[in-house]
Amino acid sequence: MLEKVSQNLTSVISEVLETMFFVFLEPQSGNLSLSTNFVGAKVVIEGPDFGCVLEFLAQFGLLQQITSDFLGLDQEEVSLEQCQDVLKEIGNMVSGNLVNICDPEALCKLGIPTFSGTSLTAAELDGCDETFAYGSDDGILLVGLRSIAGTSGN
Repeated sequence: MLEKVSQNLTSVISEVLETMFFVFLEPQSGNLSLSTNFVGAKVVIEGPDFGCVLEFLAQFGLLQQITSDFLGLDQEEVSLEQCQDVLKEIGNMVSGNLVNICDPEALCKLGIPTFSGTSLTAAELDGCDETFAYGSDDGILLVGLRSIAGTSGN
């Protein structure tokens, strides 16, 4: 199932961000390890034989723009708490869509998104099975995919 999640992640992220947040990000390549000033959130997906954690890191400038657009506020009016909530909502929507696509039998449980910090670096995703990068002029969104044991211990 990890392979299915990996194969569908980019299209799901594009669909969610474009449809719900009116944001158009392009896949990025190259060395992003020096990128800093990220806000983070995580969502756990657990199934009987499979589990994964999707870790979202958004540079604050990008997240502030997304939050501003989503809430209909000027960027200067957006609080850090609102940005955190929007990043968790992005994680929730992306993860929920992935579960719908990759788990037609509905065996997986989608966890509640959690906030993982501010002033983070790309090193937070070290150890992930795969890392995906998307960006615009406003900043970078990184998504790490980390496998974990399923609920049956596999």
